[in-house]
Amino acid sequence: MTLQQLPLNVQLPANETFATLVTGPNDEAVNLARTGSQPLVYLWGRRGVGKSHLLHATCAAAQQQVMYLPLAELRDTVSAQVLRGLELYPWLCLDDIDAVVDDETWCFELFALLNRVRDAQAGRVLVTASCSPAQLTAAYPDVQSRLSWGVVVQVHALDDADKVRALQVRARAMGLELRSDTALFMVQRLGRDLVSLIDCLQRLDKASIAAQRKLTIPFVKAVLAI
Repeated sequence: MTLQQLPLNVQLPANETFATLVTGPNDEAVNLARTGSQPLVYLWGRRGVGKSHLLHATCAAAQQQVMYLPLAELRDTVSAQVLRGLELYPWLCLDDIDAVVDDETWCFELFALLNRVRDAQAGRVLVTASCSPAQLTAAYPDVQSRLSWGVVVQVHALDDADKVRALQVRARAMGLELRSDTALFMVQRLGRDLVSLIDCLQRLDKASIAAQRKLTIPFVKAVLAI
């Protein structure tokens, strides 16, 4: 995959691949995304459970052309017409679909896109949202039925042990050494949201380079003021 395949200069995080993904209780979701065995997969779960990471990893591993759209970011910056013609791509990854389906224009264009993909019987669509299709607030109810045709899987949060592993795996990808006790301290003191934990890890990375210090618990306390 090259950046030329991504629209609007969207760039994927370099470290969000299958190699840095800790599966935890989400084997089914990961396998569906990795294999592309189903024409439509709808992944839902609350913020911070790893849905976007899974889409980014799918894009990074794709052997065919892939189109990734972070819909929450694009809703107020581009026209919904960006969805036209996407049925030509073998892989479509639509992140945060619930951010746009309450808008009539976006919802109509999404409905039309799903119909074109279904009629073509060729492409694969991977969708994420914070809720199940039945719970979506959609401008057109038919969109909910279209999305329900696919395989619907909830993505669950990692437990604390898996979050420690996830932090350590991400730290290694960044060239950092993160001991288990330091990672556990971060999980216990900074909250259970993995997105926020990764953001803190990136802050610590910059601080450790500047101070030439290892990631110890005292250093984490000092940098993050906890």
